[in-house]
Amino acid sequence: MRLGILIPTRGAVMQSERRPPLDEGWAMARHADENGYDAVWVGDSIVAKPRLEPLTTLAYVAAMTRRVRLGTAVLLPALRQPVVLAHQIANLDQISRGRLVLGLGVGWSLPSAEREWAACGADHKRRVRRLEEHIEIWRMLWGGRPVSHRGDGFLLTEHTIGPLPWNEEGPPLLITAGNRGEIIPAQFERFARFARAGDGIITTYLDDKECRIVRERAEEALARQGRSLPGFPLCVYTTVRMGPDAVRAEREVEEFLAVYYGGGVHTRGLLGLGPAEAVASALRRYAEAGVTDLCIRFVGDDQLAQLERFTKEVSGSLRSA
Repeated sequence: MRLGILIPTRGAVMQSERRPPLDEGWAMARHADENGYDAVWVGDSIVAKPRLEPLTTLAYVAAMTRRVRLGTAVLLPALRQPVVLAHQIANLDQISRGRLVLGLGVGWSLPSAEREWAACGADHKRRVRRLEEHIEIWRMLWGGRPVSHRGDGFLLTEHTIGPLPWNEEGPPLLITAGNRGEIIPAQFERFARFARAGDGIITTYLDDKECRIVRERAEEALARQGRSLPGFPLCVYTTVRMGPDAVRAEREVEEFLAVYYGGGVHTRGLLGLGPAEAVASALRRYAEAGVTDLCIRFVGDDQLAQLERFTKEVSGSLRSA
């Protein structure tokens, strides 16, 4: 099971909007690169959960690292113009020499999300179709041939972009499905229609049993499309808080996430809470359920220290899982 870490682009802004403490995040990215982690991830939100902008942040991380993949967990394409975003993604993939991996989502069905879409001039009710249109346009433009296409508010007339992505097929796409254990058939049908070799699913707030169901439903949807992607990546975004006491760690997670989300607390699924043995045991269950990748979010204002402790006490046993 590959391990990746989420750097605190939201947590830093929570501490200060004018002068967010960014050095901790950069130190975490370098630590991940130097200590065998597979990926560095960043989240996305513009006004609902303010944080560093994901693609420019990953460009900076690309310059200070050499080997880790650079991931979005998750990018919300529907908030953006698809042609411009296709160019930005290809540019980032080039300067990182093909290390980009795109976790993609449509966002929550919450009032704060609806207000965010309105603030960005986007229709929250059309966010699913908008995501699909993005993928279609990106792949047309990344093919390198002139594209003519009339889309939702834009027109391409024999246009190309440059640079193209590092690899001909473009960066891998991980499409959200099964979040919070919600098995929604349309999500799996979307994955089955758009996924290519190397693409997969990214999900969050679910337990090991639900992970098995997600893989099963995805494989069934692929079969209905007459397709097969054996062993496709399944990435779970999860939360870790290390400490001597699991009860205290759980309380710290709840308090942190209440501020992080500005409302409802998300502590569902398998969380790594407390001593190293408890954290490793909880997360190992994901590997046993067929999860191929973890995106680990540490909690609190000491995330670098949490990561260093996790590396020393936990990560080795999980990489061998």
